[in-house]
Amino acid sequence: MKNSIFMLNMAIDIFAIAISIIGITAAVIVSRVNKLAKRYFITIFIVDLLYVLSNFGGLLMKGGPGMGIRVGLYIVNFGEFMFSELLAHITSSYLLDISIEDRESRVLMKLMVNALTLFHFMMLVISQFTGLYYSINENNYYVRSYWYPLSYLSSIVILVIDVVVLLEERKKLTARQIVAFWLYLILPLVAIVLQMFNYGINFIVVAVVVAGFAMFILIMADQIERTYQIEVEIANTKASLLLGQISPHFIFNSLMSIQDLCYSEPEKAAKSIGDFAGYLRHNMEEMSSNAMIDFEKELEYIKEYVRLEKTDPDRDFDVEYDLEVSDFKVPTLTLQPIVENAINYGALTCYKEKGKVVLHTYEKDGEIVIDVWNNAEGKASRTSGQKKSRSVALKNIKSRLDHYCKGYVKTDIGEKESTVSVHIPLPQKGED
Repeated sequence: MKNSIFMLNMAIDIFAIAISIIGITAAVIVSRVNKLAKRYFITIFIVDLLYVLSNFGGLLMKGGPGMGIRVGLYIVNFGEFMFSELLAHITSSYLLDISIEDRESRVLMKLMVNALTLFHFMMLVISQFTGLYYSINENNYYVRSYWYPLSYLSSIVILVIDVVVLLEERKKLTARQIVAFWLYLILPLVAIVLQMFNYGINFIVVAVVVAGFAMFILIMADQIERTYQIEVEIANTKASLLLGQISPHFIFNSLMSIQDLCYSEPEKAAKSIGDFAGYLRHNMEEMSSNAMIDFEKELEYIKEYVRLEKTDPDRDFDVEYDLEVSDFKVPTLTLQPIVENAINYGALTCYKEKGKVVLHTYEKDGEIVIDVWNNAEGKASRTSGQKKSRSVALKNIKSRLDHYCKGYVKTDIGEKESTVSVHIPLPQKGED
């Protein structure tokens, strides 16, 4: 019977090692997924492999003679307990990253998870010298202690945290993501209960690896589908924005303003024609440009647009540029629509005072922040159509920022003034 259990556990470990290696390879070569998901699955499968190898080493050395075997058993058992905890820690961190938008809340939750993992590590070190969780007997066999169930305490608390996050933030996750996380939480939890009362068969090993691979398949499928949808959406958005910007109405107004300048200010008219031609060319180029462009290039588009708007004497407003930083990249068609909204639905609604837009860039807390502020006449100055147009533009911008650079947008739209803030995380070391 013991020999049968040993062979079964060997087969489980060999299967788990093969799945982990396949998972690492697949995570490395998979494309059309974001860096966060790719990095998570590469890490999780590497830790999976180390966890299973620790268990495998324990099987091979169990009952062997000598002090060397005894030391080896302590090392591989330490690794098995530690790597199983790391799997819970890494998965929880990934869930927090993709579900909690508020930076402060996310950092606080991660600190709790980190503290639980550190507690587990400290208690595990203590156990090596006191036998708190387990010991190796004189025949070099692993023996659980009375306090063994405490070794799962931090993992279970982390699982509870993940369950709460899944329930509270489920609207921010896709259906596949929710199923994937529930699988990864429930299967190991069931295995922990079984392992606590049925020592012998490696329930946890098979549960962790199978749940991890199922999670990988679900989230990768979701990522690939979402990437495709976003790319289609971006292409459609670019076309819509371009058509909106160079519509007959826009062309007519611009050309009529330039015509008036030809009679009154020929030199200014010539410059405006150059701006108009450059603006059309730049917007055409956006249809086939790369996802990320230099901020300074986007700034050129903004300035061309502003100059064209100001050729009409009835459209009187000021734009200021307060640039503390400028050496960074932004997704295409991100800032220009925000500035246009600030002008058309903010500054140009002002009658009691001159309309104004301020574009301010700066670095804060590891992010590039671009604030676009504008004054406005008040609530009555914005129609429902204007509000809808502004909302659609912001939705498209948020989608591109999240997809291309994990950026996000904060808005503070009031009756007398509004600010739209674009946040772009600075690249970490080793990233482009």
